[in-house]
Amino acid sequence: MKDTAQLAILIRGVTAALQVYEEFLQLVPLHGTTTGQDIFDTVLQCVKQHSLDLSRLVCVTYGAPAMSGKKKGPASLLVRHCEAARHTQPIHKVHCIIHQESLCSKSAKLTDVKSVAVKVVNSILSRSLNHRQFQALTDEVNAHYGDLLYFCEVRCLSHGAMLSRVCDLQQEIATFLRQKNLPRC
Repeated sequence: MKDTAQLAILIRGVTAALQVYEEFLQLVPLHGTTTGQDIFDTVLQCVKQHSLDLSRLVCVTYGAPAMSGKKKGPASLLVRHCEAARHTQPIHKVHCIIHQESLCSKSAKLTDVKSVAVKVVNSILSRSLNHRQFQALTDEVNAHYGDLLYFCEVRCLSHGAMLSRVCDLQQEIATFLRQKNLPRC
C-alpha cells in the first residue's frame, strides 16, 4: 500500500427515531491520478455500489484543501451532480474539523503560551533523570497521562496535543518543578 493514495468514505445519518449514526463505508485505493474528477467518480461508484440515495445528501465533509475546488473539486462536482439530478435538498460543504483545528492553531499566535510550555516540557523531557522522575510522579499520583509530549513544529497537530497534555498535567508539572527546584519559566 506504500505510495498508494487511499480515499476513506464515511457516512453519517439520522434514523427515523432521530438517532445519529456514523459508518465507515469503504476505503478505496486510488491508483494513478487523484484529481477531483477521479475522487468524484470513486465516490459516485461507491454510492451506487451501496445503493445510497443522493437525494438525501445534505453535507459533504472533506479533508484536503484540494477537495474544495469550486469548479473541479470532488465536493463541488458532487453538489453539481445532485443539482443535475434535480435533488432539491441544499448541500453544504464543510472542511474537516481536525484540519480546521490545525489551521486555527497556526493562525492563532500563541507564542507566549507555547514558548513557556515548550520550555517546561523540554526541561523535563530533555534530561533522562528528570524524565524518569516525572514519570514516577505521574504513576504515584495516578495521573490520567503518564508522560508529556514533545512539541514538533513540523507536525500540524502537535501544537494542540502538547498544550492539552500540559494543561491536563499542570498540577503534576508544578509539583515536579517545585520538588526539583526548577524554574517555572
